[in-house]
Amino acid sequence: MLPWATAAEAEAALGRAMTPAEALWFRYTAAAPDYYLYCLNILFLLVVFTLAPLPVALLELRAPRAVEPYKLQPRVRLSRAEFLKCYGDVMRIFFLVIGPLQLVSYPAVKMVGIHTGLPLPSLGEMAAQLTVYFLVEDYLNYWIHRLLHGEWGYEKIHRIHHEYTAPIGFAAPYAHWAEVLILGIPSFAGPAIAPGHMITFWLWIMLRQMEAIDTHSGFDFPFSLTKYIPFYGGAEYHDYHHYVGGQSQSNFASVFTYCDYLYGTDKGYRFHKAYLAKLKDLAPSYSEKEGANGFSYAKLD
Repeated sequence: MLPWATAAEAEAALGRAMTPAEALWFRYTAAAPDYYLYCLNILFLLVVFTLAPLPVALLELRAPRAVEPYKLQPRVRLSRAEFLKCYGDVMRIFFLVIGPLQLVSYPAVKMVGIHTGLPLPSLGEMAAQLTVYFLVEDYLNYWIHRLLHGEWGYEKIHRIHHEYTAPIGFAAPYAHWAEVLILGIPSFAGPAIAPGHMITFWLWIMLRQMEAIDTHSGFDFPFSLTKYIPFYGGAEYHDYHHYVGGQSQSNFASVFTYCDYLYGTDKGYRFHKAYLAKLKDLAPSYSEKEGANGFSYAKLD
């Protein structure tokens, strides 16, 4: 809730006129409790989990031949019922775990200094904070993910997420409830280290989930804008991790690839890429669709 009753009071406190964005923020949030604004995360996540994977899912269901050249594991085709079941399972976790976690975590958000007031952050400030959030989350997530591939962690918790050996966007948040809680730690670590405005926090939560949906899409589209992000793993990189499955000790990264490179956990993936390249050299008629999709993956880590 903003501490000013009128726009004039807000501008007097700022010492300048509000920007159009600030005026809009003031108009719709001046009397809204901070807790209410924070809980909008639940609505934003619901929209992202529902709508972000939908275009690719519809293409796969309605026009499978058109998108088959870009599908990483084209021999695996899920039915509409299987897509709906995945979405239903995710929604169950959403309403039983993710939503309640959002409702009770507000004191931590308030404690670290995430705020709703004016002035609004500049685009540069938001970009800098989001960069920190992605880097911190990626590093912590790498080690947690790697630990979850230990014998106990995998069998008791992480194997649920790996039920989809050919991942789909809807399955990005599909996981054991304990994994959902554990992975909330790296997601919150960045905002705790470099707290910012609630808008930045909203954007962070949505972008991180959209990134996870992208890397679990099961498709490697050549026109994806994410290909221009340095060290970004992407769907093809993470698809290898899912295909290899429980025995995988490769490609643990959630967003970027630098941790796997630094700690040597991308060797299986690099071997796989070299293997496919050699096949193409040895067999001129070798089909990219048959070799790059995961069914020719060399299961070596």
